[in-house]
Amino acid sequence: MDEKTLVEKLSNLETIDQLVDLSKEIGQPLSYNDADQLFGRINQCKNDVAQLGGDTIAKLAKQVFNI
Repeated sequence: MDEKTLVEKLSNLETIDQLVDLSKEIGQPLSYNDADQLFGRINQCKNDVAQLGGDTIAKLAKQVFNI
């Protein structure tokens, strides 16, 4: 999965279960606990202040999934 598609899917997640399923889909399964933490970080990145500080979903995708 390319970076743009992954970032879009991560941005549209509504539940932790969806994140767990997505991680399995890309071949890098996350535990429920890890997915819960990442889900929180994704939601924080949607905040304007976080984006101004350089925290973006694309950056998280690179860190977590090496994409």
